[in-house]
Amino acid sequence: MDNCQNTIFGGFAPNSQTAEVLSKALGSRTVMSGSISRGKNDPSQSLQMMERPLMTPDELKSIPKGNFVVMKTGTHPMRTRLRLFLDWGITFGKPYTVEEKAHRKVMYADKQTLEENIVRKHTAGMIVDEEAGEILEPLTGTGALHTPVAEPPAEALKRRSHVRTE
Repeated sequence: MDNCQNTIFGGFAPNSQTAEVLSKALGSRTVMSGSISRGKNDPSQSLQMMERPLMTPDELKSIPKGNFVVMKTGTHPMRTRLRLFLDWGITFGKPYTVEEKAHRKVMYADKQTLEENIVRKHTAGMIVDEEAGEILEPLTGTGALHTPVAEPPAEALKRRSHVRTE
């Protein structure tokens, strides 16, 4: 159990020595304990603070089926319910495989297509004079995200200086 950052345990055998080790690993808490004794003429009350394990070995051994204790470095231990691994689709006859999602079609673009897309993206929110092909003003505060914007004419794209990619 040394050098583990995550520890999950539960379902101990009745004579398990591991339950004692893990009970100590869980740590302890301070609780108030008290007693009251009544004599004929002298009732007395005694309260004291004492240390108690978070879970004793007997409590660990009696955890119901499906319940576990999870300890993670840097956090407090927690008691939780986990589904059986068979419910996850894991079986003993074959190795468990995860679908590979890295394989996908890769598309390439040439320099001119990239430049046109960059210019189109950065001029999409601007008002363009279609006759002169000049940018008049950018749209601001008019809900441009929700308003359809006309694409600048092809002549305006040709007249703009090209983006240097050197």
